[in-house]
Formats: sequence, structure tokens, C-alpha cells
Amino acid sequence: MAVRDTVGFYPMAHPVGSGVPCDCVTIIPKKRYTVSAVALTGLLGGLLAAAMVAKASDPLEDVKRFSDFPATDLRHVIDGGILGTRGSLMNFPNGLSAQTCFVTPEAAAETVRRLLVWDPLPHEALNVFAYQAVRAPCVATDFQTLSLKSGQGAIRWLLDKTLATTADKSDLNLTRAEAQQLAACVSGNPDAQGVSACWAELLRERAAAFQRRGFDGLPPYEASGTTVSPATQLREMLLEQPAVALQFATLLRQSGLLGDPQGELLTPTLYWTLFAANHHATLSLGAIYLLPQGDHYQLLDVQDYVSGKYYAAATLCEIWPIRLGGKSGALVWRGDFVAAPTLAFTKGVDRIVYGSILLQEVKKVVRCFQDDLKVKPLR
Repeated sequence: MAVRDTVGFYPMAHPVGSGVPCDCVTIIPKKRYTVSAVALTGLLGGLLAAAMVAKASDPLEDVKRFSDFPATDLRHVIDGGILGTRGSLMNFPNGLSAQTCFVTPEAAAETVRRLLVWDPLPHEALNVFAYQAVRAPCVATDFQTLSLKSGQGAIRWLLDKTLATTADKSDLNLTRAEAQQLAACVSGNPDAQGVSACWAELLRERAAAFQRRGFDGLPPYEASGTTVSPATQLREMLLEQPAVALQFATLLRQSGLLGDPQGELLTPTLYWTLFAANHHATLSLGAIYLLPQGDHYQLLDVQDYVSGKYYAAATLCEIWPIRLGGKSGALVWRGDFVAAPTLAFTKGVDRIVYGSILLQEVKKVVRCFQDDLKVKPLR
């Protein structure tokens, strides 16, 4: 998702596009759900409990209410622009965020459908080497296309770090058991094909564990000498954004990320991807949760495992129906959150600069999606 040349964060593979010029816009009134009571508890619990009360409102007012935008310049959005702002500075030392708002020329349901099937691979500017959906339950063939055979320096870095991994130490995000497993595997298969197979099995095991146990079962990163929980990183970032956490309370609970789900959990769509972060090839596992809410939609895209450069990332989206010049369109708010160790050493102006870079990278992804909407319509 973003800050590739700073903290190593790369934009998610599921952005939503911006709109096209139009003469007028009409926001469709609708029924919304807001939170009337919330309890936020402890860093480890990260619990979010809410009582939901229905009320009527419009998308633009919703965006103003929970986002960091001081005002929404709707004309700028309708003319094809992307509203963007750095997220509020966090007390959480590893956290960084950015928010964007834009429209698409497709209805809300169609925007969500295209979002879920969008392929980032053709866009060289995004530095995505591989992207693959994962079945439920996952199987070994879901990861067979993973290949680290390449002369690119970014992939060579990942190969070198993998081969340097020992049972006791690694610069990659691994448990101690995973470091032992990876070191033993590559010792007998040190070529690129062998290393690819070793990583494929490790990713499969992590994906299977996530499908069984969700966020509470995510293994920590330990091999670097410091224990880091990716689930805790995600929860602490979101708890620093209480207005956003309230807006997405139901989705966050039903995904199992924040609070007691109080019922059946949503079933995510999983994927893995290989991309360049700060010029270093990075493997990640992701999960996408979709929650229809009447005539609008909320979406959570989480990178719950990242092999290096950062710890975890999340994208939240809300998509509302609007009218664009008499035609159906969608208004989209997007929030991107990243937890990276490098950020703990930045303060003040440096943190603001990193936030601005993150915002520009997110806008780049959105524009790529917009381009695909124009030239490759899906029917």
C-alpha cells in the first residue's frame, strides 16, 4: 500500500476508483446505523461493544461526521478529483493512516463487485509481482504459482534474507518455529525454486490457521528478537481512530477484529500477494470482509501477515449510492492504516511527511482503478 520508499508500506490490492465529470449530483437519502454506546477496553482486549440505533442521514453528512475531512468539497470529487487527508497523528508509535473520498460512475453494488475482482498486476507503477485468491479451506495448489525466480534486486533481497534465516534469528517476520522450519527447508533447497516452495508451505499453514482461528489465532513475529502481535498492531491503530471504529463497529465486530462478535462471524475472502516495499520483495496474506447494510456497503481488507518491512495493514471502505447526472454512481470513503517499526523512530515533521507520502500512494492506486473502469468495463 504505501510509503514504499519510506516505511515500506504498499497499497492494498483492492482500491476503489474515482469518478468522472458530471453536471450535477443528488445524494440518495437512506437508513443508516449509528452506534449509541461504545466501550473501548485495554490494548490486549481491543474490545468494541456497541448498541446500534437506526436513523436517516445522507452519505455526505456521514463522511463529515466520522472522517478527518474538515469539509467535503463535493464539486472537486465529482469533477474526477480525489479528496485526501493525512490521518490524525497517533499515540501508537508504529501507526500511520490516510483517508480518501471519491466517486465512481458505477452503482454502489457494481463498484463493490469491481473492487473485489480488480487485478493490480497490469499496473507496473504498483510494483505487484503476484496476486492470488485463496480457497476456503486453502490447499497447497493455491500457492503453487509463487515464484522467486527473478533477476530483480527486490526479489534477490527476499531470497538472501530467507537463506540467511537460522533457527535462532531472522530479519523476516516469523515465529521461532517458522524460522526453524524455513531454515531447515531452504538448507536442502537453496535455489529460487526450492525457496519458493518453502515459502508456499509456510504461507499455506498461516492461511489455514487464520481460516480456523481468525485474528485471535494469528501467530506473533518473534524471530527478530522482539515479539510483535500483528493482531494487536491492527487493534491499537483502529482504537486510536474512535470515530472510524464507531462507524465500522458492526463490521469490525463481525470480522472478529474488535470486540465480541455476538453471533456468527463473517466469512472472509483470502489472498496472498508478492510486491515490492521499499525496493524489497514482500510476501503478505490478506483477508477481505464485506458487510452489506441496506443500500450501502462496508468493506475491510486486512493484511494479517507481512514477511517484512512493516507489521500489518488495513483498509476500510464505505460505499454509498448517489446520482450522477441522472445516472447511478457511488460515493466512497476509504481509510488506510499501516503499522511499521520504522515509524516508532519518527516524530513531528517526519511523521507528517510520511503521512503525506502514504496519501499520495493511496491516490495512485485509486487512479489505477479508475483507469481500469474506463478502459476495461466488466459486464
